[in-house]
Amino acid sequence: MTYNSPPPPPPAPPPVSGTNYSAEHGCFEGPEKLLEIWFSPTPFSSRFDGNSVNFLSTFLTNSDSEEASDESSPATPNESQMNLSLGYSADLRTVDRSLWDSMLATVKCTVLSVVSNAHVDAYLLSESSMFVFPHKIVLKTCGTTTLLKAVPYILEIAKTRCGYESVYRLFYSRKSFMFPDKQLGPHRSWEEEVNYLDNHFDNGASYVIGNTNAEEWYLYLTSPNMTHHQNHRIENLTDMKQLMKETEGLSWMSDSVNEVTSWNNEPNTTETKSTASATSTVMEHRHNDRNSFYHTASSVHGYRTHDETIEILMTDLDIKAMQAFYQRDDEPSGLVGGKRIDLETGLDQLYPEANVDSYMFEPCGYSCNGLSEDGYYTIHCAPEEQCSYASFETTIPVKPVDTPGKKGYAREEAICKLIRQVIDIFQPGSFTVTYFASHCDADQQVDNVNKLVRTVDQFGGYRRKDKILYEFEGYDLIFGHFTRL
Repeated sequence: MTYNSPPPPPPAPPPVSGTNYSAEHGCFEGPEKLLEIWFSPTPFSSRFDGNSVNFLSTFLTNSDSEEASDESSPATPNESQMNLSLGYSADLRTVDRSLWDSMLATVKCTVLSVVSNAHVDAYLLSESSMFVFPHKIVLKTCGTTTLLKAVPYILEIAKTRCGYESVYRLFYSRKSFMFPDKQLGPHRSWEEEVNYLDNHFDNGASYVIGNTNAEEWYLYLTSPNMTHHQNHRIENLTDMKQLMKETEGLSWMSDSVNEVTSWNNEPNTTETKSTASATSTVMEHRHNDRNSFYHTASSVHGYRTHDETIEILMTDLDIKAMQAFYQRDDEPSGLVGGKRIDLETGLDQLYPEANVDSYMFEPCGYSCNGLSEDGYYTIHCAPEEQCSYASFETTIPVKPVDTPGKKGYAREEAICKLIRQVIDIFQPGSFTVTYFASHCDADQQVDNVNKLVRTVDQFGGYRRKDKILYEFEGYDLIFGHFTRL
């Protein structure tokens, strides 16, 4: 993948930390823009082979001791940051905090707090979150932020500070905006966003998923840099056809045959067939990383080789449930209020073992980041009745649950249980689930896709309106939309 744009001009100096650009009285755009840029499939693998990696006993630290002592600064670099070669660190975590601040100022958001562990730095922002790994960055912003304007700055930082000359893979997604007329360029329309990304990348594809404007979910992704991995084709088409037969009520998208196949065997169902805008070929190739879909023990430098992300996007939240997300009389905002919300709502029970950074806004609103090894989760909530919205995103592998009578479905049951926990807390009128999972060994892929499909199951009290499976180059995506009965 090549960069098509010249280096950006220097960003403007960042504003005071914590400034909220997007808050407007009586109206806040909750649905986030989500950008994920990978410069390598695993830490260090894009620049070094087994004979050229040098692990040094010294590493870069912030020269400003006062900033280093601030609680909002990342922790001291660890062993994952000690890989220096050819004058570059090949580690985004070694980038100076001031550069990230300037990049975020371009997006129109600021850092509120930072927590770190041995694998990742989690930045809690005035508008959502940022996660920095050695080899990738995840940036998620809400409101009227101009997220995509960060792209040229991130590319330049990765090139000049870490030696990354190319992007391995990019993902950009978002739900339909509640107040699209308030957005700024390049986010005034999906077409404008796609054009902006196409001007920077020459191998992107865009998709529109869902059957109404209110339910649409947008995705842009690039194909991987093929020098980093090998693809393998599924040979057993009979097994694939059997899988399609068994997953009733599912829309199977396959641009390789230039058609959309839908089927539905459920009586008296209200599910609707959905079409999708697909602008590039969906491949049947498989990434062979020698681990099963649900096996997460395989790792490189302590980072899992299997990638999966679950998102739950919720609207029309229950008014009573939202009371907990308002500031109490004389209650401190920030981390103190965030902790109270965690305990009162049960959010602290989603991942009890995680290192959590929670924040309550004035006079209402909530954000949190949580870390567990190389996985993260993040939650954001705008509780105002006229524009209520909450999101949950996680890359932390769930722990299988043994359920009597459902032998072999322990992992799927655990994921459904997690989704149930989240929607029980926020009690949305409608919600969307997206579940991305990277491809694995071709011999197990058909079975693994079948398991993926089962995770977007029926949930009591809700009617499933859509259930759509996409097959991308290197990834599968399951999309489900639900409305309250």
